[in-house]
Amino acid sequence: MPIQIHTSEPVSVNVKKLIRAEKCHLKGELQEAWDLYKEILQSESEHYAALHGMGLIAAQVKKYDIAVKFFNNAIKVDQSNPRAYSNLANVFASQGLNELALKNYDHALRLDSNYVDAIKNRGIVRAELKQYKGALADFSKVLELQPSYWRAHIYIANVYIATGKLIKALHEYDLALAVSPNSAALCNNIGAILCSMGRYKSALLKLDRAIKINPKYAEAFNNKAVALIGLHREHEAIESYNKAISLNPLYQDALNGKSKLQSSLRP
Repeated sequence: MPIQIHTSEPVSVNVKKLIRAEKCHLKGELQEAWDLYKEILQSESEHYAALHGMGLIAAQVKKYDIAVKFFNNAIKVDQSNPRAYSNLANVFASQGLNELALKNYDHALRLDSNYVDAIKNRGIVRAELKQYKGALADFSKVLELQPSYWRAHIYIANVYIATGKLIKALHEYDLALAVSPNSAALCNNIGAILCSMGRYKSALLKLDRAIKINPKYAEAFNNKAVALIGLHREHEAIESYNKAISLNPLYQDALNGKSKLQSSLRP
């Protein structure tokens, strides 16, 4: 979050540098931002925002050990700020250290129980650990706090898919699609679920919609082939597989699906 200053008061050199650093950071000028944060720390070694900013940059470039060091140093400076705990948790999650990630998300949420990013990311980690009840509670809380955050419906749908509750998953995807009707990924995922439920005609409509939105969507063409096979339109399915393969020559699902279908069509 960019800092705010009161123009009626004199602005220190470090505040000016911090403003410039944050602007560079937001524009993706990471080295410039890093150098400015570093300059701040040379004169003020316990500057929370500079430590935290360097942690964020290190995490962005996947230098996780360095990120952990900076976030921990930021926490030493200000143990009441949930952001460093949450971002430290993100670093641990990126490394697959899920238990450490959960510990730090929990700490962030003890400081701010409505911290949406921490709730969402904790839910993702819980889902990876198959703690589905907790994951659903987190994603539901996200929607309670930010009803317009439609991606939470996708996270809930993924939990339902993992637990075999396809009708509930389909409902969540429909809710997300109502908010984001031009999402090719949502149309494709709904089509895939409908295929797995044997509802091939409905699936085909969604997959055609996905392809109309994104004509280079190889996965949608692959799933369309599955729907066409379910409708006994095998030759059209071959064409759809060919399209998927032309878009992604190494797409193994499409290559295997086409080979299997061709074998079944041989006399």
